Amino acid sequence: MKKFIVSLLIAFLVPVFGFLNYVNASETLDFSKVQLQNSLEKNTTINFESPEEMIKIQGNTRSVLEKSIGVKKNEVKPTKVSDQATNDSPNNAAAIDIGGVYKDYITEEGQQKWYRFENSMAGKLTVVMQTVQSTSIDYDLHLFKLNEETMTLEEVVTSSYGGGKNEQLSKLTEGGIYYIAVNSVSGADPNSPFAFLVQHSPSYDQNEPDDNIYQASAYLNNIYLSQTIDNGYDMDWIIFQVDEEKTFTVNLNNPSSANYQLDIFDPELNALAGLGDNTNYSIVFPAGTYLLRVQSTSLEHDADQKYTLDIREKAKEGTSVVISNISTDDNVEGYIDYGYGYKYRIKNFINVKGQLFDENGITVPNANVEARIVAVRNDKVYMESSTTDRNGNFIIEIPSIQEAAGKYAYTAPASHHYFDIIPIVFLSNGNILDSNENSLYHFAYSMYRPH
Repeated sequence: MKKFIVSLLIAFLVPVFGFLNYVNASETLDFSKVQLQNSLEKNTTINFESPEEMIKIQGNTRSVLEKSIGVKKNEVKPTKVSDQATNDSPNNAAAIDIGGVYKDYITEEGQQKWYRFENSMAGKLTVVMQTVQSTSIDYDLHLFKLNEETMTLEEVVTSSYGGGKNEQLSKLTEGGIYYIAVNSVSGADPNSPFAFLVQHSPSYDQNEPDDNIYQASAYLNNIYLSQTIDNGYDMDWIIFQVDEEKTFTVNLNNPSSANYQLDIFDPELNALAGLGDNTNYSIVFPAGTYLLRVQSTSLEHDADQKYTLDIREKAKEGTSVVISNISTDDNVEGYIDYGYGYKYRIKNFINVKGQLFDENGITVPNANVEARIVAVRNDKVYMESSTTDRNGNFIIEIPSIQEAAGKYAYTAPASHHYFDIIPIVFLSNGNILDSNENSLYHFAYSMYRPH
């Protein structure tokens, strides 16, 4: 399996004229004429219903992940303001490269820092910003695409969590010239840098982009997602809404060699729990909205191997089955009425397809279901069992059944059919289940007798 390790290249931003040696396919463009038509805005506030109580978890939990991109305050030697780049507008944006890690300073509230890069390949762009770790300092992150015909910045994507929180966003791309803006909404620290990087992923899953809560999809009471981590910093965010307090089973199945984690937050991004992969959890979620995040615990990942996030209401013991089909010999199979109601007709074997439910109508996964029939000859009992899948589905095969005695007869237009009526019973954990099918026509033979 492929493992991707990002090489962390730490680079000081130099004065903007040092970046004007930027050579690429767009070298004939005059970047001093780039226009931003609208002001930098925060994401639209999402008003989620906050849970009134804490979640209750059965199983060991972890702290939520706080991933760094490799630049810490004690690694930075502060520089004078006069030595820093003057990249404070899109017209003098500093040119950067995909894959490099950069740091820069904002010296006063309201200041903006701008950066430009070119992407020549289709895929997904991920922009990560490690902010100044102070709740009084709020830097937002913006990504634009340059319209090279009008020289205007369009297709803005924004990440604006709030003070002291790192920002991240993603965008699907066919290629082009992109601009990044870091905007001081409130506060500044001329001695502490922010750091950022741009990652390109050539492949990505169908739910991208979903690298922040503003790009996340919402699900009510149930989640089943199969996705990938496409780079070492990829985050998959999900909005999970619960309409009333329920107990859920939660599993992050990850077959790759990298380690992934599921983090749970409340609507204000207060950390509630971190859950390891390949572990089954039972969690009581009070009514409300939860923000979920899946990411690698390191920079290791496998972009070709999907993980599965499965969150479903925890079922009780199975109490009933719904039989959707019973198949048998080709010349016998059918759902017919021999005068005793519609029943499945069988002969030498049966394959039973059905679904197991609890008393609340919730499907029961990973449970044993047994089918029993009793043939008329010698009252012989046949029994076989199976285990339900994640959706409570099962298939039970009884491969060899003795001949019917032919106790009953039915007169068809050109023949007489002889058969038995035999019971079919379903059980789970030794308990008899309610079923929509309780008996079968066991076909013996037919005699040709035209009228």
